[in-house]
Amino acid sequence: MSDALDPNRDYRLTRRQFTAGLASVFLSAEAIASTRTQKLAVLDWGWAESLLALDFQPFAVAEAPLYGDRIVTPALSTNTIDLGLRSWPNVELLRALKPDLILSQAGYGISAERLRAIAPTLAMPLYSPARQPLLAAENALNEIAHRIGRQELATRYLERSYARLDTIAHNSKDYDGCPLLIIKFTDDRLVDIYGAGGLFDDVLKRIGIANAWDGKTNNWGFATAGLEAIARYPEARLVIIEPGPPGSFLQSALWNALPAVRKGRVSMIPPTWVFGAFPSAMRFAEVLRQSLGIA
Repeated sequence: MSDALDPNRDYRLTRRQFTAGLASVFLSAEAIASTRTQKLAVLDWGWAESLLALDFQPFAVAEAPLYGDRIVTPALSTNTIDLGLRSWPNVELLRALKPDLILSQAGYGISAERLRAIAPTLAMPLYSPARQPLLAAENALNEIAHRIGRQELATRYLERSYARLDTIAHNSKDYDGCPLLIIKFTDDRLVDIYGAGGLFDDVLKRIGIANAWDGKTNNWGFATAGLEAIARYPEARLVIIEPGPPGSFLQSALWNALPAVRKGRVSMIPPTWVFGAFPSAMRFAEVLRQSLGIA
């Protein structure tokens, strides 16, 4: 075959061809392969919502039927396969589905080593001794985006999100300044109180509203206590994550003796996932803003 150029042929590259050629030169083999990944199995709701924030629908998620009740938005497809419990998914089903990639939370549920025997696994920390879940959520979003070839989407999402938090922080200067006790009822006498090390505490710091709870918390950023713990913070505003206490309990002398209740400083916010990732942080910021009357 002759090496001579054909004078009648147009050898010019289109912009698309040129860009594709550069990509094949500068992208690693792993990065190129990641853009072709289609079947992602997700064992943690925080990573599921992170994928959805990147406009990517996972095909299988642990406890998929409950996701909509707890996370609410962004929504999973109704065709999403349920993998069983988040703490202990159906390993046989997971193996049979042959995912291209499994996303799990490091230190929770099945070990990454066991999952890697089934499929490539990305196990990322979220709630850990580092106690910085918002930063961990940002890092994980970027890592997930890298693996699926959506880095630009991640950058834009984070830029919009931080700009929105800055706006809420600016507008919260008109808030009355009462520190917040963020609680969720486990029954009519015990509550989980969210403080240092939790996602919501990180959001409060970002928007400039004080968290009243200064007690100890676990690695998930909450403490379980009786209502007497709430009474120790008479200047706080209660923020209750739905569902609230039983209706009859709201009429009890115990409830109405709480300083925040007597002073009418009680707000209710819709279900918001306290153990989520970046989208849950943003949902919390928005529902809290609305509940507190912040513009």
